[in-house]
Amino acid sequence: MFQYQVIHNHKYEQENFFNKKELGEILNLYGFMVSMGEWKDYAIFINKNVVGFNIYRKATENPLYQIIKNLNVKNKNEKFVLQDHSNTIIKKSSDLKNILETINKRKLKLIK
Repeated sequence: MFQYQVIHNHKYEQENFFNKKELGEILNLYGFMVSMGEWKDYAIFINKNVVGFNIYRKATENPLYQIIKNLNVKNKNEKFVLQDHSNTIIKKSSDLKNILETINKRKLKLIK
């Protein structure tokens, strides 16, 4: 009789990218800002310890914002980091929504 063997891959459970919900939230904000004519391009970078979403006003410039997810974080309040074009840290948070709200508030101030 044939027996099934279950293979347990512990590395599979580790985070190595934005999950579907996180990426959806980022792309929703990105799509809105593209429709307003504020942002033009994006790039995703992946490293052993971090994954990031760069937002550009023009493709030839430095990123306007970097949304970085730390994959091997020791302090949970530093899981997500928002940086500006000069690599200055604007906000650190354990929740991506806090990061996206910070971008929304900054962009709404500029539009008004």
